[in-house]
Amino acid sequence: KEYGVTEGALVMMETNGAVRAIVGGRDYGASQFNRATKALRQTGSSFKPYVYATAMEHGFTPESKISDAPINWGGWQPKNYTRGYSGSMDLLTAFVKSINIIPVRLAKEHLEISWIKDMAKAMGVESEVSSHKTMVLGISGMTVMDQATGYSVFADGGYAGLRHGITQLMSHSGEIFYDWNKDAPPPKRVLSEQALRSMNSMMVKVPEIGTARRAELPGIRSAGKTGTTQSYRDAWYVGF
Repeated sequence: KEYGVTEGALVMMETNGAVRAIVGGRDYGASQFNRATKALRQTGSSFKPYVYATAMEHGFTPESKISDAPINWGGWQPKNYTRGYSGSMDLLTAFVKSINIIPVRLAKEHLEISWIKDMAKAMGVESEVSSHKTMVLGISGMTVMDQATGYSVFADGGYAGLRHGITQLMSHSGEIFYDWNKDAPPPKRVLSEQALRSMNSMMVKVPEIGTARRAELPGIRSAGKTGTTQSYRDAWYVGF
């Protein structure tokens, strides 16, 4: 099962893309606004898998090394959470520790913002993704459904287009008007097998030794990514 979670909202999908549960808030009597499908929340570091997936599609591997050193991108000088730097660092370590400088340097020196934006869209993100350079660190607002859909690509073998909430429609007499297994458009591959293996090999480490250790499930191997925004206004865990 694949989950997208942030405070007050949750989406759960099966690995075949079937939406099994949506929690849109804490109290429907107090608010009928569906925070899982309508609320746009900055993603913070939970956006980084889209950046890294783009890098993996352009020849990088978890072992590739990038400089974790101060960077200036047109006046923007992002910092790591610790305010420190570690020099040359492999992408696996950078991902697991959620280092900010590495994905920024990837986007500035090796990729293009448009590539990252296209990757997020291809993976199923429907909300508008910013084209500003700061998008690398998750300034764009996304819904919990967006995140669950995007991350489901990692759980579904690199394929997108599987999300659905209806499996079958039939009449009272039993005539089937629609069957998802037969009538839905075929899924499309958006991540190569190599990129998928690389991403999943990194994402499984996040609950084990990285920023999501509190999300580790005893006896069950999982994968995912955390994300927080300024002053912890939004806190994410998306995983499978």
